[in-house]
Amino acid sequence: MNAWRFIESPPADIFCQMALDRELFEEFVQQLSLPPLLRIFRASEPAVTVGRLFATRSVSSDVPVCVRPTGGGLVRHGEDLIYSVLARRDSFPTFGMVRTSYLSFHEAVQEAFGALGFETRLLRCDEVRSNRHPERSEGSRSFGPLALRMTRKNIITECFKEPVATDVLLEEEKVAGGGQWRRREGFLHQGSIQIPAGVMYEHLRDALKTVFAKKFGIDW
Repeated sequence: MNAWRFIESPPADIFCQMALDRELFEEFVQQLSLPPLLRIFRASEPAVTVGRLFATRSVSSDVPVCVRPTGGGLVRHGEDLIYSVLARRDSFPTFGMVRTSYLSFHEAVQEAFGALGFETRLLRCDEVRSNRHPERSEGSRSFGPLALRMTRKNIITECFKEPVATDVLLEEEKVAGGGQWRRREGFLHQGSIQIPAGVMYEHLRDALKTVFAKKFGIDW
């Protein structure tokens, strides 16, 4: 079994939540003795986040807009469960690459939905339009299978309206996506899960934590 840390943070505004993820990641890459971490949390009020390569001035919104430390486009928060993972490339066999780690996390989300009685599926690569590619910024080491979707007019599209390969679909609608920020010493994965009607946040939280422990051999 692998020793991981688990944190459930209380609801807070999205700026505090994103700042905490950034702080935890900086600590993680500086202290190599720290074990991986799963953190589950939510925004205390409606808000929008955009990937780190976007400036908030690019977004017109009637709710607060915050820049995520990870990559990707626009994600709406307030009715979702948000989770973040801090890990190293050798923490689990699939964590060495962006795509394989992203797939593993979404398989876990899919299993959590299944435990709650929902049938979901992962979007296949051949179902994605050829012009959709996971964002990859070598300079900042920011990756986002949520994907940057910026047109030449600098317009950011909503991630949950344009799923990419291995995103989680419920009744053919995207319900889970994620993005990553990678450094040599480790990576931060941030995921957003839309909570289905009739499901309590606490139930989805417990299901996700249980599946993570089983799938990744975690000893909390």
